[in-house]
Amino acid sequence: MAEYFLKNVSSLPDPAADESALYGIPDWRKIHILKYCNAIDRKLSLGAWRLTEEALGKYGFSADKVITGANGKPLCEGIYFNVSHSGEYVLCAVSRAPVGCDIEKAENAPFEITDSVFLPSERKYIAEAQNSADKIRRFFRLWTMKESYIKMTGEGLGVSPIRIEINPENRTVTRDLTAVRCKLFNILYGDYEISICEKKYAEYEP
Repeated sequence: MAEYFLKNVSSLPDPAADESALYGIPDWRKIHILKYCNAIDRKLSLGAWRLTEEALGKYGFSADKVITGANGKPLCEGIYFNVSHSGEYVLCAVSRAPVGCDIEKAENAPFEITDSVFLPSERKYIAEAQNSADKIRRFFRLWTMKESYIKMTGEGLGVSPIRIEINPENRTVTRDLTAVRCKLFNILYGDYEISICEKKYAEYEP
């Protein structure tokens, strides 16, 4: 079963101002971290790497072995992991099976894109919200669930979100009208919606 790790990066030093924050990080990753113009983005990138180190280390793997695969997805031979960030938090999910994760702060929902990313059943779920706060929550619940599936497959923008239908009540995924064998989790963490999608291999998996 997938395990997730969460880190608040607000207390991290800005690596552009404190070079020691980059100690032990590979040069290619340092370049990636320092390319960002804003301090919070540099902290998020730094936090993502440190959290990956922690998460993979728990399973006996080294973040030094991480490479970038197709569509920019980070990979490590022998283990599956995925990283996401939003606001001041970084999320990392680790599994023995392909896994994707997404975290979003539930504020300022871009409802103008609803018709282009959600199917009728999903739009109905959002519309049935009891109040505006619940409507925002439902938007990001669906969004993170859908995004976690897309990140699990590694396809990124290569797959249209309207080919994927999420049932948030029973946490199932349908793609092109065919049920997908995966485990979908959703966690509420304060103002954040967190979703994790893990592939099922065998028919006997729960």
